[in-house]
This record gives sequence, structure tokens and C-alpha cells, in this order.
Amino acid sequence: MAIANVIKALNRWINDYFERISMMTGYAVQPSFIKFTILSMIGLSSVSLVLALLSIRLVPKLTILFALIEIVSLLMITMLGIYLVAKVRSRAGKFEKAIVTILLTIIPLLASGEPLVNVINQLTMVRMDPEVVGEFRRIVAEVYGGFDIVNVIRRSINRVPSRTYSDVMSIITESYGISSNIADILMLKLDSIIRREQSTFRSRVQTLSLMMEIYLVSVQLLPLLLIILAISLSPLGSFPINPTALILLLFLVYMPITGMVFYVVMSGLTD
Repeated sequence: MAIANVIKALNRWINDYFERISMMTGYAVQPSFIKFTILSMIGLSSVSLVLALLSIRLVPKLTILFALIEIVSLLMITMLGIYLVAKVRSRAGKFEKAIVTILLTIIPLLASGEPLVNVINQLTMVRMDPEVVGEFRRIVAEVYGGFDIVNVIRRSINRVPSRTYSDVMSIITESYGISSNIADILMLKLDSIIRREQSTFRSRVQTLSLMMEIYLVSVQLLPLLLIILAISLSPLGSFPINPTALILLLFLVYMPITGMVFYVVMSGLTD
């Protein structure tokens, strides 16, 4: 009986865990698929490992096959994990970018005394990312379906992996029906978000300026200096590389690779 209870509790925990992951991706991946893929790959990996160890002495050639199956299984789990993390981060980023628009829309409506469901419904008409609009449409649909709006918003908080969205919607759920100054509280939150974004923007601009200076020196000025030195010193035999070979190496290898590295780094800073 004790073992059965442990198994049931473990199964419930696994189901809840995969449901939570699927929920944070906006149900882009069904929890049943995540559970089946991960558990089957773990099982296949475990069996392959055992068979590989047993076949080392008996049939050495099969060891390679089982080892390959083991590697493929682990790669499948890793790739699924990377995809899920990327999907969650992408979904969170969409709500982070839309949060200022959301606050600018709902603060005047709440200050005018508009019912909360109408305020949420108004957000479905604002031009934002379809995933963000879809979340608000789901809230409105559940409220019109007879659910309490506070509980519906709390479920939305669990579905959206954005800390800022969670803070804003938590303010609404905690203040709704209790305080009449929700708009004032949200205005303070909007002010703090804007100040934070301004600080982040200034920091990124400074970093990009520094990266641009490094780029000009390392990709533009340094190759030019090396070419000048090579042309000047090669007649004296004091430069170790032929100028023509150096020019080809710089223009065909060094500059493209360095430029690509700087492009990737700068793209990450502007996201």
C-alpha cells in the first residue's frame, strides 16, 4: 500500500510538472507529448546503457550500437529541453515588451471606473503580439464562461512566465474589490518599469559604443596597420609573412570571422 501511494504521488508530481512546463509555453507543446518523449528517452537510454555494459565482453561490436542509441536518446532529451527553454523565454519576452502598452491601456480605463472584464476585453483590441492578445482573449472567454475574474487572472499568471506581467496582474487581483486606487498603484509600477528600461537602455548604448570602438580598432585599423607594416618591412626581410598572403588571410579569414563574432555579440545586446 505504501509503495502504491508513493507511485501515485510520484506520477501526480510528474504530471503536474509537465503540465506546468506546457502551460508556460502557452501549450505550444502538449504535456502528454513532453512526458512521453522524456520518459521514453530516459527508459531507452537506461536500457541502452545496461546492454552496452553487458555486451562489452560478449559482443563488443554491439557495444558501439548501444552507445550510439544512448547518445541519440540523451541528445533528444537535450534538444527538447533547449526548445522548451527557448519557447518559455520567447513567450516571457513578448509579455515583457508589451507590458508598457498594457499599462498605458488599462490605467486610464481603471481610473474611470470601467469594469475589470471590460478593461481586459479592451486589451484584446490593442495591436500587440498575437500571443499576448491571445492570452487576454482567453481570460475574457473564461470570464464570460462563468468563472470568477480574479481566479481567471491568477491562472493567467501561472501560464505566463514573465515576472513583470505577474507583478502587474498580482497588483490587480490583490487590489480588486478592496482598493479604489488600483490605477494609482499601477501608475507607480509603470513609472518604475519605465525608469528601469531607461537605465537598461543607457547601459546598452554605452556597451554598444564601447563594442563599436573595439570593432573599429580590431577589424578596420588593425588589419590596415599590419598590411602597412608588411609592405614596409618585407623588402628588408624582417617581416615573417608574405604581404600578399597576409592580405588574403586578413580579408578572407580574419575580418569575416571577427565581423561575425561582433555581429552576434551586438545582436544579443540589442534584443
